[in-house]
Amino acid sequence: MNTETLIIIHLMNHPGHTPAQIAAAIGRTPSTVKTALPAMVAVGDIWRDAEAQYYTAEAAGNGDEQYLSLCDVAYSLQERNLWNRAANVWQEAQKCTEKPGLREKARIKGKVCVEMARLKDPKPEPDPFGNRGSFRP
Repeated sequence: MNTETLIIIHLMNHPGHTPAQIAAAIGRTPSTVKTALPAMVAVGDIWRDAEAQYYTAEAAGNGDEQYLSLCDVAYSLQERNLWNRAANVWQEAQKCTEKPGLREKARIKGKVCVEMARLKDPKPEPDPFGNRGSFRP
């Protein structure tokens, strides 16, 4: 599992931990956890209180095992820069949960993946000479 998934699973079971406590619990270095946390806060995965303790945005319940599995797959695809595939997996994750917070998280993550795909593979500019298709006479 990747760091983000481990952090979310840990915070679902132990809300209110600091970055050092999270790092010790999931077996990652404190710097790795501290690097991942701001990005996770920005997309709504987790939130932080005034005492630098972290909580999940919405806890996944008993019926959300498929959602968590799809999240892990999507994060794996994102790590390999397979943005379009990751967006599709986030869309599936959105469909398989009934919790509004988790659905919104999956929607936001999918939107980020679509934007990253556009940056990676931008649409070609039109030909300035007006040519289309084949250049055969």
